Amino acid sequence: MDYLTWNNSIAFHFFKPEMAGSTVHLYVTEKLITDIGQESGADFSDFIAAIKTGPPGVTRQGLCVKALQSRDNWQQRELDYPPYIAYLALFVLAAGIEGTFAAHSYYPRLRTLLGEEPTTGQYPSFNRMSELWEDLEKWSDRDKSGELGIFNSTSIGKRNHIGLPLAQTLLTEEERRALPAIFAAADLDPTSPPAEEAIARLLAKHGRKQLRKRTLDLLKETRDSEELRQALLEWIIDELHDWDGTAELSDKKQIYGMLRLCCQLDSTAKRATLSLRCSTKHEFPEDDLLLFLEDNSRSFSCSEYSGVWSLPLISESDAKTVAASEFDWLRGVKMRSADGKWCLKLPASPIRVFVSGDTEGLPNFVEVRQIPTQKPFYLAAHQECLELLTIWGELSCQGFEKLQISDGLPGEWHFFKAAAACSDDLIKDKYPILAFSTNLRLELDGGIRLERGNKYFKFAPPKLILLAGSESIKVYCNNQLLDGTKSTGFYELPADIPAETKLLIEARNGEDIIRRCSLLLIENYSLPSEISAPQFDRFGHRLTRADNESAGVAGALVRNVDFPDFNFNTFLPIQGKQRILFVGKEAGQIATWPGESLPTDWEPVWAISKGRHRGQVMFCGTNLSDSAPAISKCRNRKKMREWKEILWHDRKKISPPDRPELKILWNHFQQEAKYV
Repeated sequence: MDYLTWNNSIAFHFFKPEMAGSTVHLYVTEKLITDIGQESGADFSDFIAAIKTGPPGVTRQGLCVKALQSRDNWQQRELDYPPYIAYLALFVLAAGIEGTFAAHSYYPRLRTLLGEEPTTGQYPSFNRMSELWEDLEKWSDRDKSGELGIFNSTSIGKRNHIGLPLAQTLLTEEERRALPAIFAAADLDPTSPPAEEAIARLLAKHGRKQLRKRTLDLLKETRDSEELRQALLEWIIDELHDWDGTAELSDKKQIYGMLRLCCQLDSTAKRATLSLRCSTKHEFPEDDLLLFLEDNSRSFSCSEYSGVWSLPLISESDAKTVAASEFDWLRGVKMRSADGKWCLKLPASPIRVFVSGDTEGLPNFVEVRQIPTQKPFYLAAHQECLELLTIWGELSCQGFEKLQISDGLPGEWHFFKAAAACSDDLIKDKYPILAFSTNLRLELDGGIRLERGNKYFKFAPPKLILLAGSESIKVYCNNQLLDGTKSTGFYELPADIPAETKLLIEARNGEDIIRRCSLLLIENYSLPSEISAPQFDRFGHRLTRADNESAGVAGALVRNVDFPDFNFNTFLPIQGKQRILFVGKEAGQIATWPGESLPTDWEPVWAISKGRHRGQVMFCGTNLSDSAPAISKCRNRKKMREWKEILWHDRKKISPPDRPELKILWNHFQQEAKYV
């Protein structure tokens, strides 16, 4: 194999479509090189020989000088990959080679690989290799928009040039493949991870069999290896962030999701109403999940809501929202789906942290796995934590106070609120959930992604989230300072950005760039003339090329089917002289169409098609959480009577909605109308 064949084969191993949007690490071993060359009959010595020869057209002498020359104008040569990746692979190989070397002796390792005397001292021009690492980051992130994966040029340790290849060796391929199972065993949540110290403890505990001793030792806090440790944790957190909840345990694939508490507080009534929602990065099944406790004593239905969230869990026995206070938060809860494919957990914890659900698009307060920095939060704490928690709250928090909640909490649990936490020193060792995060992250949230990588439609761009930031960190888009919401860490892209423009997002502390990412906003997009996705018949059997004339479906694409005209009456059944009654959430908010105009000063929650004998109700509100009935005075007594009549007096003539959460809301309206 010549140099470019080796280069492209190694590059394809790491940069490929299935890595789109994910972080790429160039972890290279002698075994990997041997496996790559095996198909062509090449071995490791062939790779070293190709490295020494270099790519065609390189005329200079010296390994690093050849690597630099290979970069010159490479994109004008229509190459698939940067031609210096094989050199970078060699540098990573040297960082991981074993032998009778000093612990931090890098250059003798590199010379040994090349068949030279293992002398110390920097390899000629090695100090300029950082230019290649930075160019690889630019190519993967900005030029390719993350379509083949995103490489971050990260250095660790005080010797910057050596730190670049060292940063690629912190996790082996075997360890990376084992991480999903460790995440599942440790009850880690990719949608709300804990602080780094908590992650380190959990991985050291649950990864004893899968992780190397070197990795386990790094997870322990030591000053000598703090930079290595921080880089390792950042890598692990990247893997956790990309994890969709799928893991294999005991040769069985399962999907893991988390159960998270959601809280509505009524300080006047001294009541906390707590429910359970599922959060998962995995795609929800088309049908609702039917969940069972481990002892099969109770069952629940779980329906998709939005993003990573489900609706509140519904009890199958009475179709009511599950009261989370019925469970033992101290020991945790585990539920499994009827088919055994899904496992949802509420992790055991003596302390629960709640923040505003606004950033998640949820009402009231939601549970998170770490306290926010300089932001308000609430705590639910078990009796056993009160002494230390109270001391920490009084000394290290602003506005810390205990709330008098007499209804809605499990026994021996108490509720607190704080305006902000100023320090975690007193409590983070005992209760890691109350530790601050030290890993600053810049993430893209929401938006409509186009294909793979970081391409988005211009009409639906993502928002930017700065996690664990401080007031000194500023976010820029193509060198333009962005205004963000300090309380949430959310930043919006400027509205006047032209389409088809590469956007470079940077989080800076002064002149230092701490984090960066890029994206591209697309305005004009043409559907491909041919769809390569597999087609299936109506029974779910995959069609072959010989079945080109058969009816088939692939997602929303359907072929060879004659569609009948759409019958809009199946959406809202209106027949003959039926009327549509639009009902709002306040007494008197009712309009009968077509006899009356549609309302402009209030929003309908229900559309009721009513015939002579029966009627059907459909939800038409904009947001389920904002659609609860509201008690108010109505001066139009005629409208008030009509509102009560359709909701209460005609309740047995109106068929309720099918979905459990809508049925609950409909019953709520009927009960309110009863007393109007």
